[in-house]
Amino acid sequence: MTNLLYNLLADLKRRGEFVLRELNGLSKTLPAHFEVYRVGVVTRISRAVAAVDRMLADPDLSNPKLEPNFFMDFKRLSELILNVEDSSLLILKRCEKDDEFLSSLLHRICTEVGYKDPPPLCSALSFQYFQALVDMDIVMTPQNQAYELLSLPDLYHELAHFVLFRNQANFELPALTLIHGFFAEMVRKGQQRGLPQGSLDAIVESHRLWTGDWHVEFACDMIATYWCGPAYGWANLRLSATRGDPYQDSLTHPADDSRKTGIENMLQLINEASAAQEIDARWFDLKRLSPSAQPPGYAKRYPARLLEQLAQIIHQACIAAIFQSFSDQKSSQNAVVSHAVSEAWTSFQKDAKAFSRHEQSALQSLRVRLTTT
Repeated sequence: MTNLLYNLLADLKRRGEFVLRELNGLSKTLPAHFEVYRVGVVTRISRAVAAVDRMLADPDLSNPKLEPNFFMDFKRLSELILNVEDSSLLILKRCEKDDEFLSSLLHRICTEVGYKDPPPLCSALSFQYFQALVDMDIVMTPQNQAYELLSLPDLYHELAHFVLFRNQANFELPALTLIHGFFAEMVRKGQQRGLPQGSLDAIVESHRLWTGDWHVEFACDMIATYWCGPAYGWANLRLSATRGDPYQDSLTHPADDSRKTGIENMLQLINEASAAQEIDARWFDLKRLSPSAQPPGYAKRYPARLLEQLAQIIHQACIAAIFQSFSDQKSSQNAVVSHAVSEAWTSFQKDAKAFSRHEQSALQSLRVRLTTT
């Protein structure tokens, strides 16, 4: 009688082979961007199935001392195949004109901002706003994104997640070094002043959140602002107005109000101080309209000086990566997406009621431009 692990591996092989058959059946029906992606996924799944075959044939598979090691390999390969089933295969089988347009749009953004790694695939399949699946090289957008200009800055934010994922040494590690040192100093000074243990515990909790997911979100906002300029700040304001409380945070995302501060710090660094002031004034209006109030301890949870220093680190990392800043793109005739996004927000601010006509015309121009280049 075979053991549990053998049966699990045999089942995993069956699933992997099914996914391969499905992927191979799509090879003659996909547009260029999607076909390149499909070939890469086929290579990964083929290697996974081959690894499962080797484990099934390994005489040590039934050795009780080695079984935990084999099981960890099984878990890793199972996660890969499951991710392909849930995302890559779904996107490739569902590929429509809107997905092709969005992928072309994202590829063009990569060119305009100087992103040098392979561009992710993009599909309008998200039920949770924008999502970056960095392990799978996928960005997912809301289902209407192919017909929407004002939220396009968020596509830059999702692309920034890939920057942090693929360039941790130059972006994330310096940010974490800053954060660790900043909060360690806060604790040291608090102890010197004799702060109560509850206050020290609050500093430690903030430190944990900042070094968890918060620093990634702040950094991605700042990179997106470096690329996209004031439009990213306006898009953040729009999103914050329609979703939740500006002072509410979670384990994965800092408060929108604090993200606004980080965005404005980057706008200052890319010489868009006047735009930062305009956005800040509109944020004042938003907070005036909102029933929420800044909670106690908010300023210590989101130290202004830390956000300033983090923006400086990300700004220098963007320069070192030879990314094209918003001002670089403004002076380039080839930055068609950047110009479209910036002009969209200018048009919206000028006449929100008439904006839909501008949006339809601009999107049609983008579709024509991206299918002819």
